[in-house]
Amino acid sequence: MADDTVQQIYAKVTQRIQDDQKQLAQIDVQMSTNQREIRLAALTKREIEGLDSQAPLYKSMGKMFVQESKADILEDIEKTTKNSETMLQALEKKKKFVNRDLEEATGNLKDLVRSSQAAAAAQK
Repeated sequence: MADDTVQQIYAKVTQRIQDDQKQLAQIDVQMSTNQREIRLAALTKREIEGLDSQAPLYKSMGKMFVQESKADILEDIEKTTKNSETMLQALEKKKKFVNRDLEEATGNLKDLVRSSQAAAAAQK
């Protein structure tokens, strides 16, 4: 192979590896955000369940607070938890796919280096 071709392939593969690594980092951040949201929802639910059903409860809406019933707030917490869990499952699948892609790109890079070294050794 010509040096230009090898360099172009090397650049493409290393760029793919870098992109996959960035994507994995973003996925990890999103996963930790969803996990934090699930923990926060569980803590809030536990605290609200301990309150009297007649206690006034308020929900934040922008810069103001709106009074809501205990059942409505608990329902919102359940929706939030389900959405976060669904998102977490989707992110785990995406992470597996990106990891597989990263492993493939790393293998391609190793093969490229080995073939370049073998070609250089054969020329000597």
